[in-house]
Amino acid sequence: MAENPKPPYRRQILDDIFDAYVILGKGTYVSLYDVVGQMTRYSPAAVDLFDLPGEYIPAGADKWSARVHPEDRLRYETIMGKLIEGTAKHYDLHYRVRIKDGSYSMLHLVGSILRNEASGLPELIGGIMINEGLMEYTDPITVLRNQYGFYQDLSAAMELEKKCTMLMIGITKIGELNEVQGYSYGNKVLQQIGWLLQERLGMEGTLYRMDGAKFLLLTEQLNEEQVANKYDEIRKELLNGIQVDQTKQVLISSGGMITINGKGVDERAVFSALSYTCRESRLHKNGRLVNFNGNLNQNAQSRLELIDEIRNSILIDRKGFKLEYQLTVDANTEEPTGLETFVKYESERFGEITEDEFIPILERDFVFEELGYWILRQAMRDGRKLLELVPEFILGVSITQVQLEDEYFIEEIQKISRQEEFPLENLCLELTRTCRLLNMEFVKIIVEKIKKLGIKIIINDFGTGLASIDFLRELEPDYIKFDKKYSIHFDDESCRQIIRCLSELAGAFGTKVCINGIDNEYMHQAIKGYKVHRLQGSFYAPLMPLPQIIEQFFKT
Repeated sequence: MAENPKPPYRRQILDDIFDAYVILGKGTYVSLYDVVGQMTRYSPAAVDLFDLPGEYIPAGADKWSARVHPEDRLRYETIMGKLIEGTAKHYDLHYRVRIKDGSYSMLHLVGSILRNEASGLPELIGGIMINEGLMEYTDPITVLRNQYGFYQDLSAAMELEKKCTMLMIGITKIGELNEVQGYSYGNKVLQQIGWLLQERLGMEGTLYRMDGAKFLLLTEQLNEEQVANKYDEIRKELLNGIQVDQTKQVLISSGGMITINGKGVDERAVFSALSYTCRESRLHKNGRLVNFNGNLNQNAQSRLELIDEIRNSILIDRKGFKLEYQLTVDANTEEPTGLETFVKYESERFGEITEDEFIPILERDFVFEELGYWILRQAMRDGRKLLELVPEFILGVSITQVQLEDEYFIEEIQKISRQEEFPLENLCLELTRTCRLLNMEFVKIIVEKIKKLGIKIIINDFGTGLASIDFLRELEPDYIKFDKKYSIHFDDESCRQIIRCLSELAGAFGTKVCINGIDNEYMHQAIKGYKVHRLQGSFYAPLMPLPQIIEQFFKT
C-alpha cells in the first residue's frame, strides 16, 4: 500500500477488501473502518438492522459507541482503542448493541487489522458481525427469569407507579464449590436453591437468578415485615442444608431488601442499592437482612434518586465530580511528602456528597469502572502540576476490589500515565478494605505487576477487617495506613499498644507506617515516639482543592 494514497485509491482499497470480507463472511454483517481515510463501510443488512445513515459513513457519524449498551461500552472502547493504536492485532468479542426498534441485540465481532507496510501502523480495521439475537430473559440453569428480565419487569412496574419490595439473596462460597466439586455440581446446587425459592416464594411474586449466586424476589403482595420473615425462614433452611445428589450441602446466605413506590430512577440504580445491602449483610451483619429503606439516615427514595443522578453523571460527562486532596507529612520533619486523593460530587438538589456516601453503593456497579479511570486521570493531571514544584512528591489514589479485577487495569494505568505525562514512580495505589475480599494469590500477582512498574502500594485501613496481617506478609507493601479509629481512640491504652506492635511488625517486613486521623494537638503529641513514617489529618491540613494546597503550602 502507498503511504499517502489519494482519496479515490483509498475508496477502491476499502471496497476491494470489503468485498473479500463479504465473501468470507458468507452473508453475515460486515464492517470495515479506514483509519487513514476516516471512513467506515457497512453491509446493507447492517445499515438496515442498526438504522445507519448509509453504507459509507465518516468516522464518528455512525455514533456507534453510543449504540453500545452502557455496561459493555468501556470494554468495547478499550479494545477498539488498542486496535487503532496498533497494540492489538485482532478482536473476538461479544457486546450488546441497540438496533432500530430500540431493543438490544447481542453481537459477536471477529476481525483484525491491516497495517501500512512502511509505518507499521493500522490502516484498516474490519471483520464480520454475527447477530446472536435479542436478549433472552431466562436463566438456562435454574429456568428462572434472569437479570435482564428483572430490569424489564422492574422498569414496567415503576412506569405504572406500583409499590414493590425486592429481596436479594446471595449465596456465599459457590465459587469454592465450583473449584472443589466442579461446575456441574455447582450448577446442581444453584438449581436446588432455585427450586427451594420457587417453592417458598413463587406464589408471592416473581423470582430471578441474577449474576453469580444471587437470587431476587420482586413482589407487590408482601410487605417488608413479611419479606423479612420469609428471608429468615429461608436462611435457616439453607443453614440446615439442602440435598444435592447424595449429600447435604450447608449454605450460608446474605440478604438485602428495598422498597420503591413509583418511578423516577433507573432500574440499575435500584439494583446497585440492592447489591450494596446484600454485601453489607455478608460483610458486617453475619447474613442478617439489611433493609435499604431502614438502614440509612436519608429518605430511601431520595437516596435512590441521588444514586441515579450520580450514575447518569458518570455515564454522560461526569459533571459535578471534583477531586480534593489531603497532605501527608513526614513524621520527623512534618514537611509535606504526598497527597491522598478524595472524590466528591456536587448536586444542585442534594448538595455536596462525599465519596463515603456513594462509592460503597456504586462500587459493584459497572459505572464505577468508568469513574475509577476518570479519578486516576484527573489526579495524575493535577499531580503533574505539583511535581513541577516538588519532583519527589507521591500521589495516592484509592483502588477498589472491582478495579483490581479489571483485566485491563494495569494497561489503562500505563496509558493514562503516558497521556498525562505523570511518572508512575510518583504514584501510590491505596488498596481499600474491599480488596481483601479477593483471593490472596490473585491479588499478589496483580500487586507484583504493579510494583514492577515502579508504583508504590499502600494497604489502607490496616488493623481492621479481614486478613490484614496476611496482606502485610504476602504483598510486602511500601506502606500501611492504620484505620482512623485507632487515632480517634488514641487515649485508649489498647489502641496505642496495637499501633506500637503492628508498627514494629511492619518494620520487620520493611514496610513503612502512616497514621491517619491526626486531628488535634493531643494526637500530634501522643504519636511521637512511635515507629511511624508519615502522618495525615486535619491538624496538618484539611481536604482542599489542589490550587489551594499549592497556594498555602508551596507558593514562594
